[in-house]
Amino acid sequence: MEMQQIRYFLAMARVLNFTRAAEECDVTQPSLTRAIQKLESEFGGQLFRRECSHTHLTDLGRQMLPHLDRTFEAAQAAIQFAKSIERAGVVPLALGVDAAIESDTLDRILEELADCLPGFELSLSSGPPDDLIEAAMNGALDLVVVELPDDTPDRLDVWPLFDHSYHMVTRADHPLAGGGMPPLLSVREESWIDHEGNGCARLKTLAASHGFVPIVRHRAIGMAQVKQLVVSGLGSAFIPRPRDDERLCAFTFADVEVRRDVVLGAVAGRKRSIAADAFVRASRARSWAAAAT
Repeated sequence: MEMQQIRYFLAMARVLNFTRAAEECDVTQPSLTRAIQKLESEFGGQLFRRECSHTHLTDLGRQMLPHLDRTFEAAQAAIQFAKSIERAGVVPLALGVDAAIESDTLDRILEELADCLPGFELSLSSGPPDDLIEAAMNGALDLVVVELPDDTPDRLDVWPLFDHSYHMVTRADHPLAGGGMPPLLSVREESWIDHEGNGCARLKTLAASHGFVPIVRHRAIGMAQVKQLVVSGLGSAFIPRPRDDERLCAFTFADVEVRRDVVLGAVAGRKRSIAADAFVRASRARSWAAAAT
C-alpha cells in the first residue's frame, strides 16, 4: 500500500466522483482508478460501489476510511516535522529534571535526540519539583521531568512516566544492610543526609507518626553528591532506589511505604519547539517503568 493510493482513496471518498477526484489529485482518471483497484485487491473487497452516475462507499470502504485518514494525517505530520528539522539550524531544548531522578530511559532519549536532530542544543537544569515547575510556568524551561507535587498548577499538562518508590540507602557495610525490611523505629538513631528533593521531608512526616524526629546532619545538592556522602559514611539517605552501585545498599521499611508519580510536564497551550515536541513524542512512546530506578 502506497501513500499515493491512500491520497487518491481519500479524494474519492470526499467527492464520490472519479473524474473530479482525478482532477483534484492532478492525475488521469485511469491512473486514479488503477490505484484504487490495487487498494481493493490488497484489502480483499470493493471500496466503492459504482452504479452508473452514482458512486458510494461500500461497507468495507466506510470501515477503512477513518483508518486510512489517520494514516495519511500521520504521514503528513511526519513529513512536515522532518522538513521543520531540516530548516532549523539550531534546535534548543531547555529541560528541567527533578534532582531525585535517575533514569536510563531519559539518558537514551537524550542520546537519540542528539543523533537525529541536527543542531540539537540541550540546556539541562536540576532542582526540586516546585522550582522546576515554576521555571516552566515563567518560560525558562520547555519541559520538566518531576515527581508530581500535590498542588500541580492547572496550566501544567502532564504525562505519567513511572513511579518512585522511596528507599533507605546506606553503605553496603551498614549494620542493617542485607537484613531484610526493618521497621521504621529501628532507624530512630540514624544520621540522615538531606538533599534538594523531598526525601527528608517525607521521612520526617513518617517519623512523626512513629513518635520520633529523624537526625538530619548533612545536606547535599543532587543525587551524585548524596550518594557520595553516604559512601563516605556521613549517614543514610531516604531517596528513590539509585542505580546499581556495589558500595550502596537500598531497602524499604516493613511498616511504611512512600511512592510518588513521576511525570513529564509542559505548560498547556504553549507552542512547543521542535526538540521539545520530539522529546514528548519519544517519552510517550517508551515504557519508563522497566528502566525506572
